[in-house]
Amino acid sequence: MRIAYCTNVRLPSERAHGHQVAEVTNALATLGHEVTILAPLRRNVVGADFWTYEGVLKTLKLQYIGRFDPIASPFLPGVLGLRWMNAVMRRGIRRLLLSASFDLAYTRSPSLLSTMIDTGVPTILELHQLPRFGRSAFTALCNRCALVVPLTQAMAGALRAWGVEPAKIMVEGDAVNLRKYASLPSKDIARQSFNLRTDRTVVGYVGRLKTLGMEKGVETMLRSIAKDKRFFAFIVGGPDTDCRQYRSLASSLGLGDHDVRFTGEIPASQVPSALVACDILAMPFPDLPHYRLHMSPLKMFEYMASGRPIVTSDLPTIRDVLSEETAVFCKPGDTDSVNQALAWIVDHPEETAARAARARSLVERYTWEERMKRIVERMRGKRG
Repeated sequence: MRIAYCTNVRLPSERAHGHQVAEVTNALATLGHEVTILAPLRRNVVGADFWTYEGVLKTLKLQYIGRFDPIASPFLPGVLGLRWMNAVMRRGIRRLLLSASFDLAYTRSPSLLSTMIDTGVPTILELHQLPRFGRSAFTALCNRCALVVPLTQAMAGALRAWGVEPAKIMVEGDAVNLRKYASLPSKDIARQSFNLRTDRTVVGYVGRLKTLGMEKGVETMLRSIAKDKRFFAFIVGGPDTDCRQYRSLASSLGLGDHDVRFTGEIPASQVPSALVACDILAMPFPDLPHYRLHMSPLKMFEYMASGRPIVTSDLPTIRDVLSEETAVFCKPGDTDSVNQALAWIVDHPEETAARAARARSLVERYTWEERMKRIVERMRGKRG
C-alpha cells in the first residue's frame, strides 16, 4: 500500500514521540509498504538527517511542509506559532493527499485528523492521549476513521463510553525494535563503557526524566536509594535541566557519587548497553491520570528486551502488558514499597530470573513490525 504518515512533530527529534514516529513508519516500510512522511519544516537541534539519526530505511520518504518554522518565529509568539504551523500542515496535507494516490493515511496528531478524513483517504488514528475538550466532535471524527488505535485499554474503555463504535477500536501499545537487542554486551563491558564502578546492586532508570513536566518516578527512586544503601542508582536520560534538578535532590538526600550516577541524555544506540549495565530496571511512575490512562512507555518494552528484572508501579496501563509472571510491582509513589520490591528481587534470584526470562519471551509479540502488521491487517479486514 501507499501510506501517508501525517505528523506535526519535529523530525528528526531527540524526544520519544519522534522516535516512535520513526519506528512506526520504518516498520511499515519493512513490511513492504511505500511510506511518505508529511511533517512540518522546523529548525532542528539534531545535526544528523532523519534516516541517519533514527537508523531507518532509506526507502522512507520524508516531505517537509512549510517555508519557515513558525514556532521559532518572533512574530508568532507562544501558541500562535503552533496554530500557524498546524494550519500550514492542514493545507499541505489536503493538497498532497488529494493530488497523490494514497491508499491509507495514518496519524498520531489529532489536530490534523479532520483534514485527513475530509480528503476521502481511509484514515487510521493512533491515539496517545484523550482530548480534554470537544469530546462530541472528537467522537464523531473517530467514527469517520477507518480505525482508531488507542495505546491502552483504559483509553479504549473511555472511547466506547463516549460513543465511538467498538468495531473501530483496536488497542495496541507501543513496541520495541528487537534488532537493537540481538547482540548485547556483557554486564561488565557495558559498565566499563559508562565508567560505572560499584559493588552494590545497580538499579537503573533509562529514559526521559519527565513527561510534559510531570514526574516519572525518579524522585521516588532517589528517595528509595537513600533509605537502603545496598543499592546504587544509575539514572540515564535528560534533559540537562531535569538532570540538574535531580542531582540537587540527590545531594539534599545525602547521596553522593558512591550512591548514584547521572549520565544525562545518551544516543539511542547506547540505550541497550545502559540497560544491561543494570541489575534491576525501575519504572516507579506516580499515580497520575496520564500514567493511569494514556501511557504505554517505550522504556517498558526496552526493559523487557534487555532481559533484566523489572520493578514497576502497579498501574492499569502497565497491567495491559506485565503481570506478576513477568515483573515485580510496587505502590506508585511509595518509597517503602519500592524498597520492598527491590529487596524481594535480591532475596529471590531464581524467581527473579524466571520473571525476566518470561518478560523477554513475551516482548517478541511487541515488536514494531508485528504491531503494525496487526493494525494493517485489522484495517484491511474491516474494509474487505
